[in-house]
Amino acid sequence: MARKPSGRRALGHSRLPQILILIFSFLLIFVGKADLVLLREAQMRVNEFVTPLQKLVSAPIEAAETMFEGARTVASLRAEATRLAAENRRLRRWQRRAELLESENRQLRTVTGVIVPQDREVVTARAVTAPGSSFVHTIQVEHGSDVPVQRGDPVVTADGLVGFVIEQGLKHSWVLLVSDVNARIPIILSRSSWPGIAAGRNTNYLQLEFLPKEAQPAIGELVQTSGHGGILPAGIAVGRVVKADKDAVLIEPIVDLRRLSYVSILLRDDTTPAGIVDADRFFTPLPDVAEKRLLEGFSPKDVLQ
Repeated sequence: MARKPSGRRALGHSRLPQILILIFSFLLIFVGKADLVLLREAQMRVNEFVTPLQKLVSAPIEAAETMFEGARTVASLRAEATRLAAENRRLRRWQRRAELLESENRQLRTVTGVIVPQDREVVTARAVTAPGSSFVHTIQVEHGSDVPVQRGDPVVTADGLVGFVIEQGLKHSWVLLVSDVNARIPIILSRSSWPGIAAGRNTNYLQLEFLPKEAQPAIGELVQTSGHGGILPAGIAVGRVVKADKDAVLIEPIVDLRRLSYVSILLRDDTTPAGIVDADRFFTPLPDVAEKRLLEGFSPKDVLQ
C-alpha cells in the first residue's frame, strides 16, 4: 500500500498558494507605492519613438490638406478677381460717362446767364470746328434747321462777345471771330465811354483803332460793344485793355476763343428795326465833329458786304 504523506508536509503544500498570493499582493502594494519615474521614463522613450513615426505618417496628410486648401483659396481668389474686374469695368464706364456729363455741363455753363437784349431772341448752338488757323479765325456752329439765323447775328457766351454770323445755312452757320483780321467791332471804353474800333489781328489780342487823342485807356479797363451800326447790340463785353501806350492799345478778348464748345446766337426780330432803340442806356453818344458822327461808316456791315 502507498504511504500517505505526513501531516506537516500536507499542510505545507496546502499553504503554498496562499503564500504566493500574499507575496503577489505585497508586490502589487510595493509597485503601487513605488516611485513612477521608471514608468514615466519608459513613456518618454515610447513617445520619442512614436513621434517621428507620427510626423512621417501625418506629413502627406497635412500636405494634401494644404494642397486642397490652396486650391480652394485660388478658386476663391480667382472668383474675387473676376468680380473685381467686372466691377472695375463698370466703374470705368460710369467714370467716362461722368466725365462726359461734367464736360458737357461745364460747356453749357458758358452759355448760361447770357444777357439777352429786349429785341433779340437767343438760341444755343454747338461749335463743330476748331477756331481756325493763323490766317482765318472762324468757327462753324450747329443750330438746327428751324432756327432763323441771319448774317450779322451776334454770337456770344456768358462771358462776352465771340463774333458774328457771316454765312448761314439750314443747320450750320459760319461765325467770324472777333480776333479775325477782317473783324471790326465798334466799342466804347466802359469807364470813360470813349468810342473806338476793336480790330482783329489773327492773334490772341485785338487792337484798338480810331480812338480819340483825348482818350487814356487804363490797363484792365473793360471794353464793350457800342451798338453803332445797328448790327451788334450795345453793352456786350469784348475784352480788357492789356497794353496802352503811344504805339498801340491792345485788348485781350474776354472769351477764350480757343476753347469754344457751346455758344449763344442773338437772333434779330424782323418785325423791329435793326439796331437797339434805347442804346443810349449802354454808351455815351459820340461827339459831333463837323456835323458828322465819329466812326460813321465803320461797323460789321463793312465785313458783311
